[in-house]
Amino acid sequence: MLKSRTSKRGFTLIELLVVIAIIAILIGLLLPAVQKVREAAARMSCQNNLKQLGLALHNYANSNNNMFPASRITVGTDAKFRSWTPIALPYVEADAVAKQWNESLKWNAGTNMTVSQTMFKLFACPSAPGSRKTPSNGINLGPGDYGSVNAIRRRFYTANGLTNFPFPGTNAGDEAPGALKKVTPTPLLGITDGLSNTLLLGEDSGRPNLFQKGFGDTGVVTADGYGWADPDSGCSIDGVVPGTKGATWQTGGTCIMNCTNDSELFSFHTGGINATMADGSVRFIRENLNAATLAALVTATGGDIIGNDF
Repeated sequence: MLKSRTSKRGFTLIELLVVIAIIAILIGLLLPAVQKVREAAARMSCQNNLKQLGLALHNYANSNNNMFPASRITVGTDAKFRSWTPIALPYVEADAVAKQWNESLKWNAGTNMTVSQTMFKLFACPSAPGSRKTPSNGINLGPGDYGSVNAIRRRFYTANGLTNFPFPGTNAGDEAPGALKKVTPTPLLGITDGLSNTLLLGEDSGRPNLFQKGFGDTGVVTADGYGWADPDSGCSIDGVVPGTKGATWQTGGTCIMNCTNDSELFSFHTGGINATMADGSVRFIRENLNAATLAALVTATGGDIIGNDF
């Protein structure tokens, strides 16, 4: 009796190509989802950083007559002697680094320059590029993607058709101060616009690499904000007029967020930035926010009303 033979059939070339094509399509469908999950995780980590820094400033205030520190500390005639960030170090479990800081030296002098090179995950947004350029002095400082929101300038109001600038004067550089003022500490009770209605810290990520909307990394460095210890890591909001790649864009414009990281609010999150409010809460601020609403969020004593778009 003859035994039946079972034939073994393999994939034909066409079938193999079809399988490969299906796998490629599935990978193409999955990659955006994976990227979204990664960005969501990075955004949450960024928000956690800002939450910790907000708590540090409140703990500092609790130990110092309920006052936030000045964003830029003046010593003698030097208005940029040091930033608020070294002051906050003991309150973010970085006391060992804080003890190495010499308050009698300027932030970028002597041993303080060495301390300023310390890399803190707390001061770096995980969505921002990890590779940073060195400023003109050739020293790579620890990145500082979060800055104090010091003030908003009169030219922002003028450029955006706002007529309610809360302080008198005619100088184009006039500033309406925020929760972390330059030079002088701010009493918590002095933030009359409300702690939950006033920005404390915001993202200005990627520095010292200069990023500009439409151009990405321009290949040059920003004018300031070289690291977490730099007093110029904070910003006074101007708004900008977009210009050519790598050039200094004109201040006083209608592009108010995620346009440039040269001392303006800027992040690598889609659609806006993370920010800490003066009450310590963390919010995602949309980049299509009305200019009047952003102005109201920055001022600490402006008496202006926040729009419904916040």
